Amino acid sequence: MTNDTTTDVRQTIRRLEDERYAAMFSKDIATLDRLLDEGLVYMHSSGITDTKASYLGGLGSGLWDYRRVERDDVRIDVDGDVALVFAKLTIELVTNGMHKAFATQALAVWHRKDEAWRLLAVHSGALPPEG
Repeated sequence: MTNDTTTDVRQTIRRLEDERYAAMFSKDIATLDRLLDEGLVYMHSSGITDTKASYLGGLGSGLWDYRRVERDDVRIDVDGDVALVFAKLTIELVTNGMHKAFATQALAVWHRKDEAWRLLAVHSGALPPEG
C-alpha cells in the first residue's frame, strides 16, 4: 500500500479522468484498456449496461462517437483504495447515426489494485431537460 495523501490521490484521479475522456474522444482503445478494470460495469444513462469488452467494442466500432462532454460540479471523494468521482455531464454524441445531446449525473468508481488505479464502475442517470 502506498502512502499517498488524499490530495495526491485526488490529483491522480483527476489526471486519469482527463486521460479517460481524451481517450474516449480519440477512440484510443489501448489507453482505455489500460485504465479500465477487467470487471468494469458501465451503466449508461439509458439503463443499458456494458462490460469492459462491450464498451471498448462499441467505442472502437463507432457505436459511440463523442462530440462534446462537459464536466461540471466534479467532486472526488477518497477512502483508502477507492475513489468516487461525482460529476454532472453534458454530452453530445452520435450513436447509430443519430445525434444525441443530454445531461446526466454520473458516478465513476476507481480502485487501486496492484498499485495501479483502474476504473471499476460508471453509473449515470439522465437529468431532465432544462426549461
